[in-house]
Amino acid sequence: MSNTDFESKTTSPDASGATRPGGPAANPRTPPRTLPSMSSERDRTGSSHESTLDHRGRLRQQALAERRRRRWATLALLLVPVLVAGLYAMFVAAPRYSAESRFSVRSGVSQATGPAGTPSLLATGGGAGAAGGFVDGWAVSQFLRSRDCMRQLDRKVGLRRYLDSDGLDPFNRLAADADADRLYAAYLKAVDVSYNLIEQVDVLRVSAFSPDDARLLSEALIEIAQQFVGALDEQGVADALKVSRQAVALAERDAVDARNALTEWRIRNGNIDPVAESGMLLDLKGKIESELNTAKVNLDKIRALKNPDHPMLPPAQGQVSALQGQLDALRARMSGKNDTEATRLRAYEALLHAQTFADQNLMLARQNHQQAFTDTLRLARYLGVIARPVPAVRPDSPDVVVLLLEALAAGFVLVFAVRIGQAFYREFRHG
Repeated sequence: MSNTDFESKTTSPDASGATRPGGPAANPRTPPRTLPSMSSERDRTGSSHESTLDHRGRLRQQALAERRRRRWATLALLLVPVLVAGLYAMFVAAPRYSAESRFSVRSGVSQATGPAGTPSLLATGGGAGAAGGFVDGWAVSQFLRSRDCMRQLDRKVGLRRYLDSDGLDPFNRLAADADADRLYAAYLKAVDVSYNLIEQVDVLRVSAFSPDDARLLSEALIEIAQQFVGALDEQGVADALKVSRQAVALAERDAVDARNALTEWRIRNGNIDPVAESGMLLDLKGKIESELNTAKVNLDKIRALKNPDHPMLPPAQGQVSALQGQLDALRARMSGKNDTEATRLRAYEALLHAQTFADQNLMLARQNHQQAFTDTLRLARYLGVIARPVPAVRPDSPDVVVLLLEALAAGFVLVFAVRIGQAFYREFRHG
């Protein structure tokens, strides 16, 4: 390489327009850049780069702070209900004590048996069918939940003072002038009844603000349930005997009417027993016929003498004529065309048969009524107490663990609702 080429390379401008060191002056039209101007440009570039980094750092710090605030807000929404529930359970909530009792509706007859003396699977402990035991137990459980039972309990023990707490708990307060709806709501909160279909046993749980109150309310409810079962039993027996009683009353009325009709006929006809009189007339007719036959035989004997002037002929003829007249009159009396013994006997026998039928019908109706009464003894039921109410020593309400879990669930729901609200706000805040 020649010296000329080396000098041209050493003096050629670089990419920035400045001459390399040791070379000739650059283009005379472009003023040469001095060292201070180049350093200021570097300072401006570096300062802008640093300001961008600082800005990004500040944005990152703000985002982190906003995220921390949201986390703390979420944690507060979760824990505030739990904290409130814990404070309520420890310092405000009124303790409630429960007493549990068990009873069942039974009947007094023996248990039904199947073939070979084996107990029937469809029989309850009282001998009634499974359907009957289910209906009775379910009826008692529904009655204990009814307003009627609440009113009876209120009249019996004064229910309001047992459902009102003297503490600060607002959820267990019952005003003195509370209406029936609020009293019923408090009653359902304190009384819980469940029915076990398999065992056919009613389970009564009563909660109150003291063990003695829980036991007293349980005992009162058991007495009311026993009265309800007794009334239900009386109603069932009355319904079962109603038809048989009506049949007996109708049969008695028919028998009395038939007897009165027969008595009136006897008074009107002046004859106590037309049947006996007809028998007497029949006997008399037989005697007259016998005497008439004898008189005719005597008359024939006298006529056989062929003596028209025989002194016994007129008396014999007169005797035959008299007996024949008596016989004709007796026959007319017994079976003539007008008021005869036959017509009177027909009316009398009709009345007598009606009375006999009425008496037999009355006797049958009374037998059926007695059988129905015997059958209704199987309907006799009673409320058998399996376990008397024994109150708990320690309060079972409020359940702190359950209450805190419910409060935590409420906190999750609150957080979810707030997040949904924020999402809707960000979506629609610009229109």
